[in-house]
Amino acid sequence: MASFQPRTKDSSARELVSRVMSPRIAVIASQGANELCQANHLSSVVDLLKPFGERMEGRVTVHGSMGLPSAIDNFTLRLTEMDQLEEPDPKTTQRWLAEVVRAAAHGYDDPFKIRGKKQVTNDYLNAPAAHIFPWYSSYRDLFFSTNGVSDHETFEHPVACIIAISSLSVDPINEIHQLNNMSTPPIVFEKAFMDPALLKYYVLIHDCSKGNIDTAMETLDKMRRTFGLHCSILKINSVDPNNSTLPKDRNAKYWTKSVAFSKLLAMGHAAKDGTTQRSSLSSISSTNASGSLVDLASQRSSMSSPVYSGTGNSSPTFAQNPVFAQLGNDEEDGTFDHDPLLLPPTESQDLTMDLLLHPEKVAEAYGCCLSDEDISGIAQMLKEMLAQSIIPYMERNIAHWNEQVAASRKGIAGRFRRFLGAGSKNPSLQQSPAAGPNGGVIYPHAAPEAQMRKLADWAFMLRDYKFALSVYETVKKDFSADKAWKYYGGTQEMIGLCLLMSPQPLGSKNDVDHYFESAVSSYIYKARSSFFGSRATILCYELFKQRNMYRESPTTLTRMTADASDLRNGLFLEQAAHCYLKFPSPQVRKYAFHMIMAGHRFNKADQKEHAYRCYTAASLVYESKGWALVDDHISCSLGRQSYQLGKSEEVLDHYKKLLRESRQSPQQQGVYMKEFLSVYRDYTNKIEADPLRETFPDFPLPVVLGSTARILSTSQSTHENNEAWAELEGDMRNSSTSNGGRTVSAVGEHVLATVNIKNPLQIPVILTDVILGCEHSTSTTTFTVPVDAAEEAHLALYDQQSPSFEGKVSFTAFDCDRIDRVIMEPGQVRTLTFQILPKQEGQIRVMGLHCNVEGQVHAYKDIVKKGKRLNKTKEQMMSQVYEEDKSLIILVAPEMPLLDVEFHSSPEMLLSGEVCELSLEIKNRGKKGLKNLTVRMSHPTFFCIGEKRDEGDLGVYNKGKGETAFETIQVDNSLQLNSTQIILDRVLAPGESIGIPSWLRGEKIGKHSFLFVFSYESEQEGTAMGVRTLRHTLTSQVLPSLKINAFTRPSTKGLNEFILGIETENLQTVPNFEFLQISSMSASWIIEAVNKSDEAEEYRSIAPRHTVFTYYRVRKSDRVSLPAVTPERFMAKALEKLVIGQERPKDVPPPLDLQLCHLSTGESHISSSSPVLKHFSRASRLGWRQTSLATQFSSIPSSVDRRHLFSVYGSNDIDLALFWNIPKMNRRGHHYIIGINLGVQQNPFQPIDPNDELDGEGGEETETARRALYEQTMRDQAALVQALTMNPHFRDESPVKISMRSEDAVQHDFAQKRLCSTPVKVVIKNCSWNKHIAYTLEMLSSNDPMVPQKPPGTALDHAPPQAAIMDSTNPHPNAHPFFWSGSTFSTGYLAPMAEVEVVVMACFTGYGVYDINRWRLAVQVAKAQRKKKEIRRTTSSSAAKTLEEEQEEERQSTMPPAPPQGVGKGFMQMPNLAHYIQVS
Repeated sequence: MASFQPRTKDSSARELVSRVMSPRIAVIASQGANELCQANHLSSVVDLLKPFGERMEGRVTVHGSMGLPSAIDNFTLRLTEMDQLEEPDPKTTQRWLAEVVRAAAHGYDDPFKIRGKKQVTNDYLNAPAAHIFPWYSSYRDLFFSTNGVSDHETFEHPVACIIAISSLSVDPINEIHQLNNMSTPPIVFEKAFMDPALLKYYVLIHDCSKGNIDTAMETLDKMRRTFGLHCSILKINSVDPNNSTLPKDRNAKYWTKSVAFSKLLAMGHAAKDGTTQRSSLSSISSTNASGSLVDLASQRSSMSSPVYSGTGNSSPTFAQNPVFAQLGNDEEDGTFDHDPLLLPPTESQDLTMDLLLHPEKVAEAYGCCLSDEDISGIAQMLKEMLAQSIIPYMERNIAHWNEQVAASRKGIAGRFRRFLGAGSKNPSLQQSPAAGPNGGVIYPHAAPEAQMRKLADWAFMLRDYKFALSVYETVKKDFSADKAWKYYGGTQEMIGLCLLMSPQPLGSKNDVDHYFESAVSSYIYKARSSFFGSRATILCYELFKQRNMYRESPTTLTRMTADASDLRNGLFLEQAAHCYLKFPSPQVRKYAFHMIMAGHRFNKADQKEHAYRCYTAASLVYESKGWALVDDHISCSLGRQSYQLGKSEEVLDHYKKLLRESRQSPQQQGVYMKEFLSVYRDYTNKIEADPLRETFPDFPLPVVLGSTARILSTSQSTHENNEAWAELEGDMRNSSTSNGGRTVSAVGEHVLATVNIKNPLQIPVILTDVILGCEHSTSTTTFTVPVDAAEEAHLALYDQQSPSFEGKVSFTAFDCDRIDRVIMEPGQVRTLTFQILPKQEGQIRVMGLHCNVEGQVHAYKDIVKKGKRLNKTKEQMMSQVYEEDKSLIILVAPEMPLLDVEFHSSPEMLLSGEVCELSLEIKNRGKKGLKNLTVRMSHPTFFCIGEKRDEGDLGVYNKGKGETAFETIQVDNSLQLNSTQIILDRVLAPGESIGIPSWLRGEKIGKHSFLFVFSYESEQEGTAMGVRTLRHTLTSQVLPSLKINAFTRPSTKGLNEFILGIETENLQTVPNFEFLQISSMSASWIIEAVNKSDEAEEYRSIAPRHTVFTYYRVRKSDRVSLPAVTPERFMAKALEKLVIGQERPKDVPPPLDLQLCHLSTGESHISSSSPVLKHFSRASRLGWRQTSLATQFSSIPSSVDRRHLFSVYGSNDIDLALFWNIPKMNRRGHHYIIGINLGVQQNPFQPIDPNDELDGEGGEETETARRALYEQTMRDQAALVQALTMNPHFRDESPVKISMRSEDAVQHDFAQKRLCSTPVKVVIKNCSWNKHIAYTLEMLSSNDPMVPQKPPGTALDHAPPQAAIMDSTNPHPNAHPFFWSGSTFSTGYLAPMAEVEVVVMACFTGYGVYDINRWRLAVQVAKAQRKKKEIRRTTSSSAAKTLEEEQEEERQSTMPPAPPQGVGKGFMQMPNLAHYIQVS
């Protein structure tokens, strides 16, 4: 068996294949020849010649099948002992391969650390394979060096035999005959597939230091005359001829590795001989004891038919054939045999490891006596043997076999002759082959199929790949037909190798891969020969790499994964993983996946270090993916492998990754927990540490949700509505500039610290001795935490075995609660609350949480809480930068005041609208006086705090004189409700308490939780605490009382009158409600009773579940006093500024005078001057206004302050207050009816008249500038303008109101005058505050249809509603027609709030009742008329007008005004009610 040693570390794949499949030369040497070599510390002639056969420098010429010469560089000959042609012991070679791979992992450090595509650099891609994975190169070289002869190919069959003798032999010719005619031929040649006909080459070894050269030459001549020209002489020295002073091991480099491997092979064959039973071979050996190799060849010549292995054939010929005893020698079980009985002794194991891994340790002074001429002579002798004997011998045989065998079997005729069995005189060739258990068909060496395979193999050895390919393709059909799967797989393998070894480019890569796939499939699944399947895979992979076919390589390598050899499959999977990195676009995840599979197979092969390395490489890729199951598998595998490798700390690091939230089953997590605790216990015992004293770093349990950690004073709620509390406390906290976000407390006042912890596992976890890790600093401005502060705090806690009092741990600066035991259920999130008592001034920072997990591991968890994200600079916007969070710092101030509040007489339930009197008790429990006490409420419309009650039994409902009263009050019309109220304007001394009157009104039905935040300051100036706050919660339920609906309709009495109807339903089941009073609040309108019937008893009281309707008249007040800038004008102007963007609106609407009108059902009225009623009235109005504005103007950005855009009251708004009481239950209250608007409905976003004096200087220039701004706005803020102009919550209606005034009855004598006429006044009023309108009035007679027409000069696109088209007189048709006399068609122009009277004459022809309310009014929003500029003429005498000017003014004054051109929306109006005149 020849050792394969690569010429260089980076030899090409073609050189690898050529050397693996180079000619093999057997060597038989005499004892004298070996003794000459032993003088140079070389045990045999094979050891002497082997290195030079593998390093045959230079070029040799061969002739191909066509007779054309070609040159081959660096040809290789593999020399081996004749008795070592078979493979060594398979179990021994498996042990060698495992040890070689295992040894290469010691001390290996991955130089590249692949985490992603960025690490796949040119350095990695260009690195030699021996640098990245040296174990694979070592495995590959050793794997190819342990092959033996096989039945299906001839690469391991010897081509020639070297017979070597010593020149000192007494009878050299006879000695050669004895070597050639061995009494016992090698066992391998007893196999049918072995051809004993070899080329004999005779070598005479001459020791120049002992023998005579002339005698040696004479002996050489005799040899040539006897045996032919295949003879040569080799001159060596057994004594240094020059007595050189050079080191004796100067030549050892040539033989160090080859001699070591020769010794290793001898041990492998010795192990095989010791375990192989040879009893069945002894009879054959004795039978052929006197026969030579030539005789054995002649004996086998008749065995030309294929021989099948198997037990299915009962023929004694098959059963007794000794060849079958050797079947399966090339099989591998793929496992490492750990049976100690088969292992060699310890000394032998050490020697084996040195020979495998460190041959230099066992090297001797090889070739110590050889000169440079001797070494050159050895190389020259081998080169001459190759060129003059071996190559010509192989060429002659190739030509002969091609002519005699191959040529006759090619083509259709050859296939037909083979089918008929012709071409051979041996009748056995006509037998049909039978399949054995492994498909093990064996062809004798003389069979045509075997000779064709040998022909192709020899052609391949001589690099004639094209000819070899044609022969392989021919013979594979025979193998397929005979189901000789091992032979078939071998030919498929060689076809693929021929295509890859050929210098021509590949036609199809898929075809090449198909050949190797077929070969591996035949080897593994049919022939059960994993060795040759592995060989085909390695050779294919090496040639693929040379051609950069990395996409095909992973498929090739993973075909062997079904093989039982875990070591080999681990190597192949690792190589496949690295192939994915060499794709044009590296596939890193596939690389990691295959590394995991490789680590799994390495682990099964007991290659722990390689398994650990592969899993570590995969973990680098998956560590940032967040794939829980993959991470758990990797961490578990790494933990267990680290434990077996003795890496205790790494075991803990990997196992702690398993104790986190994942998708593992509870049973699996329980196993992980038990394994971790066991390993940690062993680790702490090993280092002699206390597990409850030493903190395990970065322990994953429990998970501390740092974002939920809070520091609260004992007065603050720790439960719900955190957002509501934060909103209430926002301004108050910001007002304290000294704390910088820290929680401020005083010495001796408890502080609550809450933090949420989570159990991420699906199994329960028990925590004991849970306490916060805090650090105290005496400074109140800066805080520096030592690096080991948390650990020092834990050690102090641990050493304090006897706490000063139960459940507490006492430190110098503070005391802190300790929780003895917490049971965390699977997946549970639990809130832990700790009470901290500061005892010294300074700062206390909550840093983390200490606890013992399962009573065996002490863990410390940092409480990490991010501050506000910074977004000011570009760098901050591009990345996530947060400011320092100080909310977990307690600023401990000196002694401070401490507020305590309590509401007395607070009802648990009250009726809707009911007003109850409460008492708020304020007490200072601190040691300093407090001042500036204020309160903020979550429901400011429900409460009024700090206002005293009026004198009298009714409190806020005390009555004044008179059943009807009018009041005028001025109110702040800005949209602002002071939710912060000052309730104490003096200093409250320590220990002092005071009661403050308060009022609660049921504003809204439902169950309410009222939140109060009281803020106050210390009377001592300059304290660090600044403003202190106190939270208080009050709950109450508001029950329904009355359901009130209000509606209005125009009155026929006048333009500015409405009828108000109120529907009131008693929702209670027991009490009767009594009406006390109804009050109106408006800037322009007042309320009046329609008639005295409204004061009847049935309208004053409502029985349970009853409904009452009451009616009132609403009319314009005679005392209207509106400001110059009305609320509507202010809103329009503010919205215009917002849209144009000239400037941010900053003004607020001016105060507004409200007219209060009270209609009482008794003899006295309730005055609205009470501060409590004023507060509730404004609070209810503000609440409704803010809600409606949020809905109507949602398009306005939230950053815009609505106080500068809108007002609280409008000019035409009217609110109603309905007062009631329940005498039997002593309950009083009132309801508000808010949001009644009696003006013209129009969008508040209105253009301002450019001539408006309140809007600045008018004129053409102003309008032009405004138009330009609007055009720019439409481009910049198109969305906002569109939302405001097309607001769906507002629908413009006609701004014009019309009424007819005439006598109700007319007396006329038709006998005297047949036509009765009476004047009718038609009043037309523009009720808009800003719109100019053009109108067209058409009076219709009784015969004219009431059909709307398009107003003249307009572009009305929308048809009027159907109700406006119907004839209102149809229900009451006139008995006699009537008509109008005079002009029935009039047009005109009305400025805002202007009106005009048109007088027409109604004519009747008979007695009856007539509906004269027949007209049609077309209204068009018009462009404002411009004021003419006066041109002053200055003369020297006077400024009198010219005659022409006076005439022009007189003419214009007599002409009716022309209607202006319409520019806006048009309306069509017709009467809705009848206006009757009785003619009698």
